[in-house]
Amino acid sequence: MSKKKGRKSMGATYSAIRKICFDKSSTVHFIGIGGVSMCSLAMLTRHYGAGVSGSDREASERTRSLAESGIDLTIGHNTEKVKSADLVVYSHAIADNDPELVTAREMGIPVVSRAEYLGAAMLGYNCRIGVSGSHGKSTTTAMLALIFEYAGLNPTVMSGADLLGGLPYKIGDGHTMIYEACEYKDSFLHFLPTVTVGLNLELDHTDYFDGMDHLSASFVKALGRASSFSLINGDDYHLGSIINKIKCPTITFGANENNDYHYSITSFKKVGYAFSVFYKGERVGDFELNIPGAFNLYNATAAIVIAKERGISLNIIADAIKRYSGIKGRLEYIGERYGRPVYYDYAHHPTEIAASINALRQIYSEPITVVFKPHTFSRTASLWHEFCASLSLANYAVITDIYPAREEPIEGINSSRLAGDIGRYAMYCPDGDVADTVDLYTQGVVVLMGAGNFEKIKSSILKTQELL
Repeated sequence: MSKKKGRKSMGATYSAIRKICFDKSSTVHFIGIGGVSMCSLAMLTRHYGAGVSGSDREASERTRSLAESGIDLTIGHNTEKVKSADLVVYSHAIADNDPELVTAREMGIPVVSRAEYLGAAMLGYNCRIGVSGSHGKSTTTAMLALIFEYAGLNPTVMSGADLLGGLPYKIGDGHTMIYEACEYKDSFLHFLPTVTVGLNLELDHTDYFDGMDHLSASFVKALGRASSFSLINGDDYHLGSIINKIKCPTITFGANENNDYHYSITSFKKVGYAFSVFYKGERVGDFELNIPGAFNLYNATAAIVIAKERGISLNIIADAIKRYSGIKGRLEYIGERYGRPVYYDYAHHPTEIAASINALRQIYSEPITVVFKPHTFSRTASLWHEFCASLSLANYAVITDIYPAREEPIEGINSSRLAGDIGRYAMYCPDGDVADTVDLYTQGVVVLMGAGNFEKIKSSILKTQELL
């Protein structure tokens, strides 16, 4: 057994975790099973053979889907289920005093985080591709998944958003796993990749990282864990400042010709781009991308380079990239409101907000209305001025209440004040009044932005009635 396979987790070695996964007489209990990554791991565990149980604080589309698939889950706490588990997995959204977590620890049942569990699960795969970055992880993961599928390689995929098939995971054979390597609370330091990707690096998750030095140090460690190579966006300022510290072979990509691989736009499509990719000045191939947003050229180029370096035919890569149509929650068209196009975008960081607004301007000449739900008080406080700048790019900004997630309010950090600081065409609006506010005070394309719960707002916006 290698040292990596025997490394210590919070409650079990990686080899012990894997033994439980493949034991049909064992049960793994997931606290917060409705989360996008937790539900994926639950389904992967069932595929491996172990029994699965779980709980979540509220019912959702995912919990309903899991229940329909036969997984034993409870809405609310169920300490009795925990008592019969052989291993308990929790997400970072779970508080340390959660009754199920407390029960498991009191009973001596092994307890591991979602990241540790994924780290153990991936050890069975020969090729493990981890996609890191402050932005673009889900899109790049989905692009890679499509390319590898077109190549007949049947990858297992663990994504942070629904893939083209409508699920956030795909269970393939035992050779390749493509996964998002999230930095929150240093989750990506539990993974054991053969290849890592660094898309970009910006300050975020300020409830954990106390500044860029802390965050950059974590990325150095995570990207350097690759046993084969790490692909780095050489155009990104912060990644460029740490590339010499990454302790594995590195390959750079970007728009700048100084990178090992660089892309060059050859023409603009109505929605998307035609572009070429070069390796050290020599043209590799020509590609088409049929989704908006210049930032997606970086995501596509990263996917192209990884696939090429793994030996996939350029014809297959080009066909997959051309057919890539986007994923749920990433500048996703969801309908109309009285003839006005309505989109939803997961953007919850200032850079993402600005990029999505600019992408919509490539498609529409009419005004852009953003309905934004800030995600967490700490992020809103730390990036206050950046949020004001990015949201001011919209013609109208409707700011709803902050989604607290795991946090308590911070005095003086609220949506009303944020709207006031954005400027004249920004307004605070409670969730329940969004539809009327959009109708009365805004014009043009509507895009709902944020990582919080948008279901009620979506429903109110899309539920149009006959005008009197």
